[in-house]
Amino acid sequence: MNFVAICLHCLDMRDFHSHLRETPFLDLFRKESVFIPMGRAQGHNQRDSLNAELTGLWTARYCDSRLTDQGYVNAKTYWYPKTIIEYLKEAHYDIFTCLSLPGQEGVVHQTGTFAAAMQNSWLKNEPQRLWQFNHPKDIGLDGILEGIRESKKFYTHIFLRHTHRPWDQMEGLCALVGRPPADGWPEDAYAARRAAIDHPDEFAALRRKGLARADRIVAAIYEAVRDRDDVTFIVYSNHGEVFDHFRYHMNYKSVSYAPGNSGMLVGVSHGAYPYEVLYANMQMWKIPGVEPKVMSGIGRSIDFAPTILDIAGVSCSPLDGESMIPYFGNDRAFPARDRYAESGRAMSMFRKDGYKFVSTGMNAGIDKIDIHQRAVFDLVSDPYEYVNLIETPQGNEVLSWAIETHGALEKLPKPEAHG
Repeated sequence: MNFVAICLHCLDMRDFHSHLRETPFLDLFRKESVFIPMGRAQGHNQRDSLNAELTGLWTARYCDSRLTDQGYVNAKTYWYPKTIIEYLKEAHYDIFTCLSLPGQEGVVHQTGTFAAAMQNSWLKNEPQRLWQFNHPKDIGLDGILEGIRESKKFYTHIFLRHTHRPWDQMEGLCALVGRPPADGWPEDAYAARRAAIDHPDEFAALRRKGLARADRIVAAIYEAVRDRDDVTFIVYSNHGEVFDHFRYHMNYKSVSYAPGNSGMLVGVSHGAYPYEVLYANMQMWKIPGVEPKVMSGIGRSIDFAPTILDIAGVSCSPLDGESMIPYFGNDRAFPARDRYAESGRAMSMFRKDGYKFVSTGMNAGIDKIDIHQRAVFDLVSDPYEYVNLIETPQGNEVLSWAIETHGALEKLPKPEAHG
């Protein structure tokens, strides 16, 4: 079996499910695939969401982060377990990836903080393993498609950033807030955060336009393999976005962030905000021989890697995630399961009975929200995470459970680093 995985980076689920969207290919594709409309990422930016996707292991198992009764303590030391890309390479797959460095202009974009985190933290002491996050030659999308047409056994993973912020519409984005086109961080973030609050409708229209552009690119990639009956084609989002979701009950503050950007909003866009809307994602799997269906329940990104390896028939060390193939059967439903996520400055733990613990971290820096250094929510009765139960008996019980569970993850055998 061959694989094409396409990530629509940072896709806001409001755009994807909006009746205003213009996505003819994705609308057709999800009718032909196993569609998981309600998924949850394992991180709230690509730096750590990709960790769980590519390794199938909880992040706490390969860093020294801690959770105390005072809150989450950021990791200081990192290492990186074996990825599905490395497993498949050992199984003689041709690897075509564009995850961490620039590709063809306007089509495949660098993943920014993921690339920096890989180089500076996770693989700081193993730079030889960075090969797997981008094709060794900057061949762009056309080169990748040519390669997979000629290959008999391949794994392809491509990032599209048109759905991020929106990344490829800087002139229109900055015009909304009266700024010249930005040249990357932090000016682009300033424009997106300010536009989300001051011009929400126009900003949403820009995001949908980015999604429409991504739709056309995914269609072109699919066209390259549609005549083959040995390709599993996956379209997914790695995490969601915040923007103006909490504008009515959280304190959005303006701070001086960088020279020339006085007024950068804190509390908008992804940062140290471990809330469900930012973990929200979707997955679509078109697998030869598997009937299309819509899955109910919550799908987990941690299950991405074991599902790929299961379909490929490649054995691996024990993983924290599990293959989704059994759930793609007649039941068409995922059971309630625990979830865990952390992403540098914040973490969350969801218990299958509906209680969720979050911590924005004790030293979260400028993006820190004044509240929710520790918080507990009952997502059954409070799905929008309005009411913090941390000072209640059930809140204290969930805090104790989270500390114990996080501690148990730290004590698990360290995962295999590489082959």
